[in-house]
Amino acid sequence: MKIAERIPKPDFMEEAEWDLLMKTRAPEIIRLGARAHVQTYRESNGEGDTYLTQGAPTLLLTTIGRISGTEQTMPANFLQDGDDVYVVGSIAGLDRHPHWALNLDTKPKAWIQIKADHYEVDVKRLVGDDRAAVWPVLTEFFPLWGHFQKYCDREFMVFKLNRKAS
Repeated sequence: MKIAERIPKPDFMEEAEWDLLMKTRAPEIIRLGARAHVQTYRESNGEGDTYLTQGAPTLLLTTIGRISGTEQTMPANFLQDGDDVYVVGSIAGLDRHPHWALNLDTKPKAWIQIKADHYEVDVKRLVGDDRAAVWPVLTEFFPLWGHFQKYCDREFMVFKLNRKAS
């Protein structure tokens, strides 16, 4: 799908909110916004406007770059279910996987920050039946994941993250 193609507005979003999301749905804009979000999130420990993005909670995810080998930190929406934290590589339904998802898939080593809590996580990519079992829960929690998936040719990567045992 080309960025310029218009995805229909979902019923669960207001027109102005959807228009803003569509205007910022280019990789360069997402990358710049992510850098600013990471800085603000770190400065505020995830308080205020940095914690909720498009109505869902946001964490900071640090991965090891599959090409650079350096730490890369990005904000990501998440669902927490007990000790399990789920992240979905939707990147607003663009036609390629987000770098952080490719990094996790190649080098499953990561750290997360949820508000002021920072910790290393074990990473498991969910595929097949494991992904299918959790997908309805994820899309009920954050409907944008399901909406974007309907209009995207690639299957979004889903990862389950758990605090690494000390």
